Amino acid sequence: MNNLLKKIDSYLLVLLLELFLVVTLSTFIPNSNLSILDFIMLCATFFTVMITYIGGLVAGLILCSTIIFTYASYIFYMNLVKGSEIQYISYLWMVAIPLLSFTIGRLSNYISQLQKLNIKLIQNQRNLIAIDQDTGLGNIKLFYMNLDKEISKAKRHNSPCTLMMIKLPYYKEIKNIIGENKTEKLMRDVSDIILNSTRNEDDSYTLENDTLAIIMPVTDLQGASIVKNRIKDRITELNLDLRSKKDYVNVDVKISIV
Repeated sequence: MNNLLKKIDSYLLVLLLELFLVVTLSTFIPNSNLSILDFIMLCATFFTVMITYIGGLVAGLILCSTIIFTYASYIFYMNLVKGSEIQYISYLWMVAIPLLSFTIGRLSNYISQLQKLNIKLIQNQRNLIAIDQDTGLGNIKLFYMNLDKEISKAKRHNSPCTLMMIKLPYYKEIKNIIGENKTEKLMRDVSDIILNSTRNEDDSYTLENDTLAIIMPVTDLQGASIVKNRIKDRITELNLDLRSKKDYVNVDVKISIV
């Protein structure tokens, strides 16, 4: 990436230098009488730069070739038929436009590579993140990975392993009533209840916005039922707390264990 950034910086500096030279040579050199044609060529130069940046080097070179061919044909026609002198500025346009097109094309290519690399890095980062940012619990990818591992351990050691699924019905309706921020706060409260109701060796996960899961190794259905009742009781306490704060929402949970 460092090499790519250096190339972008280099071509950007070259582009700025080329534009400076074109504007300077076409405007401030003595004995240079700018005509309407030269103004048109100056506009065509910047138009070529923009098209090359958007469409890439190939599109820019095609446009550049068309402009240069048209301009050169007109200049040589005026010289041969009407005897007009070919001024140095005509050669400037025929050199500057292809040079600028090539420079901005290479710059656009490297910027495109940098953008693709950035998108790839963002995707890799998301794949590496194993914690749900809203609830602080493990995400669904970590859930499936650890579930397979715990099932294998339970089979190998012939020990019980229980999976608990917790779903909040009417999640969308609650979100519409109290808003997104308060809903996120409510989900964090429910997550805290789950964490405080389980052991350290139990792993909790967020599968969807309204669905949580707990993997409880070395736990049978009777032990999981105790945890289930504990969560239900604390959800009831949460509802009482919400009512005291005049948040008129009744949180209910559906819990299944297997």
